[in-house]
This record gives sequence, C-alpha cells and structure tokens, in this order.
Amino acid sequence: MSDWTAVYQFPIDKDLGELAQFIARARLPLRITEENNRQVLWAPDPRFEQLLLPVLERWNAGEIRLADVRIEPAAETADAEQSSVSVDVPPQPDGVREEPGHAPPGEEVRVDAVSPSPLPNWPLRTTPLCLLLIGLCFIGWLLLRENLVQGLVIFPDRREDFELASSTLAWHWSRGEFWRLWSPAVVHFSLPHALFNALGVWILGRSLEARAGTLPLLLLVLVSAAVSNLAQYLWSPETVFGGMSGVVYGLVGAVLVLQRMAPAWHDVPPGIVTLAVAWLLICASGLFTLIFGVGVANAAHLGGFVSGLLLTLLYCLFGGTRNFSEVRGTTKAP
Repeated sequence: MSDWTAVYQFPIDKDLGELAQFIARARLPLRITEENNRQVLWAPDPRFEQLLLPVLERWNAGEIRLADVRIEPAAETADAEQSSVSVDVPPQPDGVREEPGHAPPGEEVRVDAVSPSPLPNWPLRTTPLCLLLIGLCFIGWLLLRENLVQGLVIFPDRREDFELASSTLAWHWSRGEFWRLWSPAVVHFSLPHALFNALGVWILGRSLEARAGTLPLLLLVLVSAAVSNLAQYLWSPETVFGGMSGVVYGLVGAVLVLQRMAPAWHDVPPGIVTLAVAWLLICASGLFTLIFGVGVANAAHLGGFVSGLLLTLLYCLFGGTRNFSEVRGTTKAP
C-alpha cells in the first residue's frame, strides 16, 4: 500500500535519534518529515497507527525506552500480506491509567503486516503528461513499423564538410519544420526500446509531475528533448536516431538533484539513479555497442542528463524543494 498516514507528531526540537534507530532495527517502512514546525511520523498503512500509538505516547512521555520494545513476527501464513507482527511493550509503572482503546500493558498488539511499494501510488489524474509520454513511446514504435516516421526524424547529413548552417536540420527549419527538434523523441526502433523508456517515465516522472506540477515537468521535457536531440545530431549527423532516452535522462538528472536538495524526499529509490548513471557510463565507453553491435545515442543521453541537472538546480534555488519536503497525495497530518 502506498497511501501514507500520519501516525504521530513530535515537537520540532524533539530528538528522534532513538526513534530512527528503532525504525532501522525493526525494519519498519516508516518516514519522518518536518511539517508546519512539527516532526511527523508517517506509515504506509493506517493500521500502523493502532500498532505504534501506545508505544510512541509512552516513549514521548519518557515512560519507556524504544530499545526495550520488541517487534517480531507473530504467526506465519501462506499469504505474506495476511501475516502479522506483534509489539511487546514493557509494563507501565503503577498508577498510570491506560487510555481507552489502547492495549493493556505487557500484552501484544497485532496488526497485519504490509509490503509497501517503494514507489508512491499517485492517482493517474495527477500525472497526465507522463501518461501522454508513455503513450507516445508506443505510438512512435507503431509508426516506425508502418514506415510513417519520415515527418518526425531529422534527415541524416553524410557530408564530410558538415556545417550546421547548411545542414539537413537547417533545411528542415527553412521549411518551417521546427518540430523536428523534438519529434525524434517519439520514434522508437523496437518494442523493448519503447518499454524501457516508458518504464523510465513511469518510475521517475510521475512523482516529479505529481509534486511539482505538469507545467514544470513539461518545461523539463521540452528542454531535455531539444538539447538531447540537437546534441546527438551534432555529434553524429550521418545517422538517424530516435527515442525518449534523452528525456528519461533529463528525469534522472532531476531526481539526482532533488535527492540531495530535499533529503526527506524518498519517492524514487536511490539505487535506480545509481543504475541509470552507471548505464550511461557503460554505454558511453562503447562496451555495449562492442558486445551487442547496437548503436547508442550517447550524446542524447548526456545532453538530457545535463539539462535535467541544471534546470532542477535552478528550480530548487527558486524554492521548488518545498514541493518535495513532505508526503503529498496522501493523508495529511492534522
């Protein structure tokens, strides 16, 4: 489940180091953010509130240590989502009255375990641009199969004395075909090519659009597509190229900046960005082409990546990180 619920709020000056250690030790899928001058603990399932609220209240009051609280599997079942966990809470001191609805001291509190998705489940209506881009990946592949992409690609220029002013791209522009600076991003040469780029947009782009808005993401897409296509054409004008990889690497650059400028943002696992950058370097080294004999638009990848880095850095410097410092699209704290 990916709809996050506010479980507990702490004062802004409360040291939550012990709580962070407890979360790490128990491997609980919880997050801590700062909201309206408060520290808020979030969980991916509202049932965690029933499980943890008595513990957190007593710990916040100084009655127990989280190091003494144990969370362990209570019963194994065939269905992992139907298994449960239990919390063994130390007994309360004498004279302390248990609040109604809380578990008696020393007894176990049970709640169904959850297996939260590492990616937020944003409503489709909040990410229309990403859905359009994903659709265009497959439309471009279908158009190529029908040999209908002549109006989308930049015609190759195989002259040895290549100059941009007299190039095929300049010829396209002289005919008013300015869209060709962006349209190669739609063309995909195989179904796996379309699938990988669509997956990149789904994983990286939807959270960016849901949080920052459609217009900022549209600006990033337009700039990264233009820069990546132009970079690839200038680097290798004699070849026909296409694909949304430049845009995807623009998203990679954006995520890389946001993960450092907004440390509380965890919508995209850091390992995905690491893998994408490693893939960029492997392809740029020529190793992939050498092994598989498939050309890679390395200049487009690099151009999109740099575009994403620079645009997102500007976005953050102008205050955009506030959109990535809290859990949005989910249950809000009161």
